[in-house]
Amino acid sequence: MILILTTKYYEQGTTPVVDWLIHNRTPYLIIHYEDLISKNNKYVLDVINKDIIVDGVNIKSKIKIVFYRRFFLSSKIFDYSDDDPVAKQLHLECISELEAITNYLKHFFRDIPQFPIKQSYGENKLLYLEYASKVGLQCPKSLITNNKEDVLKFNSTCKNIISKPIYYSNYYYVDQVTYSVRTIKYTDEMIENLSDFFFPTLFQEAINSIYEIRSFYLDGKFYSTAAIFLGKNKNIDIKLNYKSINLNWVSFKLPAIIEEKLDLFMKSMNLNTGSIDLLRTDNDFIFLEVNPVGQYSAPSDYCNYYLEYEISEYLKDRLNAPI
Repeated sequence: MILILTTKYYEQGTTPVVDWLIHNRTPYLIIHYEDLISKNNKYVLDVINKDIIVDGVNIKSKIKIVFYRRFFLSSKIFDYSDDDPVAKQLHLECISELEAITNYLKHFFRDIPQFPIKQSYGENKLLYLEYASKVGLQCPKSLITNNKEDVLKFNSTCKNIISKPIYYSNYYYVDQVTYSVRTIKYTDEMIENLSDFFFPTLFQEAINSIYEIRSFYLDGKFYSTAAIFLGKNKNIDIKLNYKSINLNWVSFKLPAIIEEKLDLFMKSMNLNTGSIDLLRTDNDFIFLEVNPVGQYSAPSDYCNYYLEYEISEYLKDRLNAPI
């Protein structure tokens, strides 16, 4: 059986994979993060006997691979007012309880093959940049600092600089407005207006690229897509170009030497899958980051890669593989 740990929140990559599992009559079980607090299902995590029981059925011995797909809480556990400090504190403690459970589940399934393999260090862009550089991939100059003086020095060594979230930025909703932290390109004026000290921030050299490449990695195989923008008003953050009619997605084949280095990088990070972002310059490919649970539906559709099918076949093949 394939165990799928995911969320009921908008997660476009999971359902198409499940559709293929159903089509091929591949046994699976989905547990949503929300099921941990739902009253619709009964479950027992037997710590001493090392078993998990869902609706009266012992399932651990049946599980051959675990498919992790954004297994996190997407909303409040219960509604409360910010003016109620007791309820607010209780909510925080409930979240801590759930985090302890999910962390134990990672340990619980540690001897069962995982896709993607859960990392002890989390999704760390800084570590990815370090290891990508070690295997010979070109990376943008990068530093983290908390002060304007060092930003000025860094900017003087680069033609242009940007800042971006180190880990992840969620969406923030206020009335009818949505906010999110994006990649920002700095002008000299913006740097001069910085405070002398600020929250630690990742700054990078801004790369003058021809186009951006998203390459989905599946245990040694690469499915690459080039995002080519033909207009004049290109945003530094490609996500802000997604709805533009000037953005074109085309299938792309990376040079063998780049794929070899990327494969070595993924293996060095113990990653069996991930969406890799690269920039194509006049004379090289620049590694930006990898997201182990990156979205793959859009490039799959644009380039007819049928990645949902490929993932379902990968999972199905592991059912009969020795653990």
